[in-house]
Amino acid sequence: MNKISYKAPLYEQIEHLLYEKIRTQEYLPGQKIPSERELAEHYKISRTTTKRAVNSLVEQGLLIRKLGKGTFVISGIDQRFNISFDSSRSLTNSMSLKGIIITNKQIKFFTDIDSKFLRQKLALNENEPVYGVQRLKLHSGKPFALENSFVPGKFFPNFYQIDFNNIGLYDYIESMGHFLKAHQTYQQLETLMPVEAKLLQISTNSFVFKSCYSTADQNQDIIEYTESYVIASEGSIRYHIDLSK
Repeated sequence: MNKISYKAPLYEQIEHLLYEKIRTQEYLPGQKIPSERELAEHYKISRTTTKRAVNSLVEQGLLIRKLGKGTFVISGIDQRFNISFDSSRSLTNSMSLKGIIITNKQIKFFTDIDSKFLRQKLALNENEPVYGVQRLKLHSGKPFALENSFVPGKFFPNFYQIDFNNIGLYDYIESMGHFLKAHQTYQQLETLMPVEAKLLQISTNSFVFKSCYSTADQNQDIIEYTESYVIASEGSIRYHIDLSK
């Protein structure tokens, strides 16, 4: 537990402790923070003090309260702390830089994966675990892309505990100490199976852009393989991931 001194008012000390957790990404962008009651119990102080600290961070634009849900770190907050976001870093970030707000909807986790193909893509040995998640990308509440992302379980043991509705996949990956270099392998037009087409709210004979790419970290370990399907009518949202960036 972080120690509290008495050199500054208690609420300022709590505000600073929370600020540091946001700055260092102990609390990830989009993540729900502990409630004021939980913070008060953890630091053994009054709820009035924790409320004052949280209110200050809300006023600074670092936190946001969602009625009936709790208090969350503002998405994209990492840019406030000079953490570089290259425009090729992800579809969501690429669009955000152009003023297009993209939200995620987690559909499901892929569990018990036994795929020689995915292990090859992630440069894993036989029997090494592969974890995965399926997410929809939405613009103005309407789905335009579907992403199936897979990671090596050995690097991300808490993967299945993460809420990818609110936490970006790359924000999570970087919080685990892996800094990104990505390479798009190919893009083509194709149709989808009925289940995926239904998620995107398109007919099974509609075309989508399929992009497949792997991501390496600073140690050249492959840490992600993603298959992304963007509705062809949303062709203006095509993006490129450059290995040299």
